[in-house]
Amino acid sequence: MRRIPNTQYISKITGEPTGVWCVQLTVNEVMKMSIEELYGMAMGPRTEEFESTKSKKAYRHFVEYMCDSLEIKHTVSLSIQHLLDKINNKSSPIKQSSIKNDYIMPPRKCIIELIEHNIERGHSSHEENKIIGMELINAGYSNRDIHFIFESIYNEPGGDWGWYTDHPDKAGHIIDNMKEKALNRYSKDKLIQMNICRDNCPC
Repeated sequence: MRRIPNTQYISKITGEPTGVWCVQLTVNEVMKMSIEELYGMAMGPRTEEFESTKSKKAYRHFVEYMCDSLEIKHTVSLSIQHLLDKINNKSSPIKQSSIKNDYIMPPRKCIIELIEHNIERGHSSHEENKIIGMELINAGYSNRDIHFIFESIYNEPGGDWGWYTDHPDKAGHIIDNMKEKALNRYSKDKLIQMNICRDNCPC
């Protein structure tokens, strides 16, 4: 997992914890403490947690991007909830690209809600990223669209994590592997088991 407070960083080589923890820091701590002191604070979890500041502007921009991609008209006077209802009622995907699946399936409402939730909280687990990635690939989303969505969640350069890169048109290596293997999106039963979907979900 990434960017979740009080979780250990995992080595990409060994798959084992590195001994360094992801901890929250205040602006005052970052400005006044040395790198060595900050690194020392990351040697274990912090008991004190800090509420993150959520960007309503970034959230609005993402919703408007979805509207533009689905050719839904929007104005600044329309509420986000109204636009989300319009998006959920729209059955066509953002953009179709060449994939190995025999047919393209639009993203399901529960996955769209997962994306929106992760954008709002600013992080997403590895398993959630797999769900989102497979859903977008099976919906025919382009590399640029997938890049935009993951970048909207993390709001930072893609690096080598595998979900997106620093180049909008180039997919991350995990996304490339999913496309190469032509993996199907998660089943409804699996999503219910993972508490992503509910029995009464229309997906």
